[in-house]
Amino acid sequence: MSYESEYSSSCSRYYNACSEINSCNNRLRELEMQKQQKIKEINKLETDIKDHEEALSAVEKMLQSDSNLNQDISNISNKTDHAADNFIGMVKASDIKSKDLRDVYSNEMAKTKSTLSGIIDGLKTKKTTLTNKIVELKEKLRIAKANLEDIKARIKSTESSLRDWQSARSSASIDMEYYSRKMSEEDED
Repeated sequence: MSYESEYSSSCSRYYNACSEINSCNNRLRELEMQKQQKIKEINKLETDIKDHEEALSAVEKMLQSDSNLNQDISNISNKTDHAADNFIGMVKASDIKSKDLRDVYSNEMAKTKSTLSGIIDGLKTKKTTLTNKIVELKEKLRIAKANLEDIKARIKSTESSLRDWQSARSSASIDMEYYSRKMSEEDED
């Protein structure tokens, strides 16, 4: 009986397994690079989220102090009104022409209120922008983490395929050796 066809089949299986092992190793290297890139992306996104959340917290604190600033301006306005009433009373007692302090300081008060309002509006816009950016970054982070899990699953699957092909190569190698011996025995006969 000739064992050449079995030997040839074993060789074919062996070289096919070697080719698949190389392919698995190449895929594993590529997947490991993708995994490292995805981990870097996740770390950057987590840092960006933290930075944006800290900025949002600072903006929210400033906006909380808005009510204090408005109260302070209201107090200043009330004290100016009170001072104006006292000043008018003092001026009426003398021969000096009366001037209403409310008129003197009203432009400054209006400018201050307008500036404060602009700052508060700017902070509210910044808060909305930061909130939207945080939502966007968290969604990107969720997707990146899902992608990382997919990459890890593909690595596991490729490692399993690699083990199977290594086993197939080993089996083919054993078969090659067996059929090679059988062919040598035939030649001796």
